[in-house]
Amino acid sequence: MRAFKIILYSIIFVMIVSSCHPEVSKPQHPSPMEFGWRSVYKHDGNGKLLEGSMDSLIAGIRNGYDVRIGWGWQRQLGDSLLTLEHVAEPLYISIIQGSDVSAIIDPHPLLKSYIAIDEQAFSEEGHIWQCIMTTKGTFNAQVYDRSTGKLVKDWPQNHRMTWFLEYPQNARSHSNPLYE
Repeated sequence: MRAFKIILYSIIFVMIVSSCHPEVSKPQHPSPMEFGWRSVYKHDGNGKLLEGSMDSLIAGIRNGYDVRIGWGWQRQLGDSLLTLEHVAEPLYISIIQGSDVSAIIDPHPLLKSYIAIDEQAFSEEGHIWQCIMTTKGTFNAQVYDRSTGKLVKDWPQNHRMTWFLEYPQNARSHSNPLYE
């Protein structure tokens, strides 16, 4: 019985002493980043953050990840609610002052209609559409005559936009500015 008491008291003593010494914290490793296309930054038409992180968008651009921008609208026309959504890959991207992003969309021929599925064909007028978008919500579309290159319409707007990044399997969460 005496041996049992010694063992029991020893166990209790070890438990008390070990509880007095805080465990050395182990480094926390973030869970692995999911790969593939992810929405990383969404803003309203005035550039106000709705979801995500500008830092994530900028880090992804600096790391060379592919970018897509989504935007759209919905409008009531008579008894019908019209909706349209676009997604485009930018031709050219800039990080401005380390805090904002602008992107130029590749020019393309105007369509006969952007909302009627049966009219998804190039317009006969021969105009080209191109746009610069920013994380401030600005959306400066311009329409050019395809044959002369003359500006036909300057069409500044504001839009809610969602910025997507395609993360590779070995994605990094940050990087240095490209000027360093």
